[in-house]
Amino acid sequence: MNDIMIPWFQAAMVIGALCYLGVVFYLLKKQKLAVQYAIIWLISGFVLLVFALFPYVVLVLGDILHVINPVNFIFLVILAFVLLILLSLSAVVSGFALRIKRLTQNAALLERRIRELEQAQSKKDP
Repeated sequence: MNDIMIPWFQAAMVIGALCYLGVVFYLLKKQKLAVQYAIIWLISGFVLLVFALFPYVVLVLGDILHVINPVNFIFLVILAFVLLILLSLSAVVSGFALRIKRLTQNAALLERRIRELEQAQSKKDP
């Protein structure tokens, strides 16, 4: 294949990236993962696949960013994806927390309204 990477290791990386993408697509198909949250997973899978198919890209991007060792560049990319995933999950959790708070407040208001109606009904029925 090329002199940058051992061929069997490159093939293993390609198979691993394809399996990773397959799992993401399977979860999407079974609706276990929403599309809006799967985008970052799909992007990371395709980036891994590109890095596995074209290892020279890692060297070029590492040189552009002045990273001495290509492995450090890969760790940098992985760290960036992990931070993006954490940020997106934090945003989702924050949104759910606000929705739960509103639902709880609405439930309390409805409960109060039911109690008031029951009291009014009991005053009408002697």
